[in-house]
Amino acid sequence: MRVSHFDNTGLTSDVLEQTQKRLDSYRNSIAEALRANDSTAAEYSLAHARTPQLHDTLARVAKRYGKTKHLVLIGIGGSNLGTEAVHSVLTTGAVKLSSLDTISAAALASVREDLRPYKKASDITVCVVSKSGNTAETLVNAGVVLEQLKKQFGQHIYQQTIFIGDPDTEFMKMGAQLGADCIAMPKVVGGRYSVATEVGLVPLTILKHDTDSYIEGFLDAHTAEYESVTADNASRVFHYIENGYRHYNFFAFDPRLATLGAWYRQLFAESLGKNTDLSGQATEKGMLPTISTPVELHSVGQLYLSGFPGVYTDFVSFDDDHIDFAIPKQSLSQAYGRFSMQEVATALYGGVIKAYQEKQLSYRATVFDENLAYSLGLFMGMRMREVMYIAKLLNLNAFDQPNVELYKNKTRAILGL
Repeated sequence: MRVSHFDNTGLTSDVLEQTQKRLDSYRNSIAEALRANDSTAAEYSLAHARTPQLHDTLARVAKRYGKTKHLVLIGIGGSNLGTEAVHSVLTTGAVKLSSLDTISAAALASVREDLRPYKKASDITVCVVSKSGNTAETLVNAGVVLEQLKKQFGQHIYQQTIFIGDPDTEFMKMGAQLGADCIAMPKVVGGRYSVATEVGLVPLTILKHDTDSYIEGFLDAHTAEYESVTADNASRVFHYIENGYRHYNFFAFDPRLATLGAWYRQLFAESLGKNTDLSGQATEKGMLPTISTPVELHSVGQLYLSGFPGVYTDFVSFDDDHIDFAIPKQSLSQAYGRFSMQEVATALYGGVIKAYQEKQLSYRATVFDENLAYSLGLFMGMRMREVMYIAKLLNLNAFDQPNVELYKNKTRAILGL
């Protein structure tokens, strides 16, 4: 994985070094927690992927649900975005994925139609994920889907249903009563940090993705080589926040990477978007994370390249030359006929980078140039740790989400629950 930067704010090596020194104590405490495999540490999400029990669970899941043709993933936010992000890049067609997050009767009806042709319950696996066990969107979608599938397959559908959440919640108890396969996630790990726990790895196993390579990459993110890059990246983002940048643009330079941007947007916004810091002082520092794709080069690209202030761009792309098409020499595209589609795509990326440099617009760029499953694990592991570092520099709690709970409480009050 290649990482590069372009800075136009006077960011020097001395500034970065001084900022990273502020992280020394926290970096050491995380390193010690990982060495001790401390499952009570808030940062345990970085270490759980190496536990033998998790790998035993994944082996069992692969065997039990090996005939699955269609996975229905029900969850919202951290319960499904990590799985979707990886699947969007690695999709092979071996197992179809339908994901239900927000409440939409139309979306559910579409999934229901997709499931109707299946003749055997073993063709379908339903994976319901809720850390708290009381998320309205998840409970409603799961209740309707399972009731509909029970009419189609009878009680057998519950043998193809997995509940993933905190142990000992009412949600998990209900799953056990139904006869579902109940798999606990680490209680200390929050949803947005859970992609390398049972929450992400169980559905990715059912989808027949290379979870071994993904886990290898994720754990390599915490070796000395990549941890130092992470600390450098965190210091850079913090620098831009301190200098008044308020817009963080995740530029997915391939549509398949847009869901990875959605995963990072939640991680970034939910971890850093706080009213008060750890001292109880009001804080207004932060960035609004957005997602762009090459389609936006003909819309908000004009805005960015005009020098609209306060935007820090995060280009993410990959070398993917195993799929390519020759451009006809005698056609509407004949001016490009001596190139392949991938060569033109690479030139477009290079053109955008050069335009940003000419306009003196700050950015960072990441290119996945290894096995994609490994690269995704490496990237997501580094980004999780990076957000923890940024929060520490801003004196914020990276692991709570008080305002998310607010809308849930208001929803239950409206429904009289």
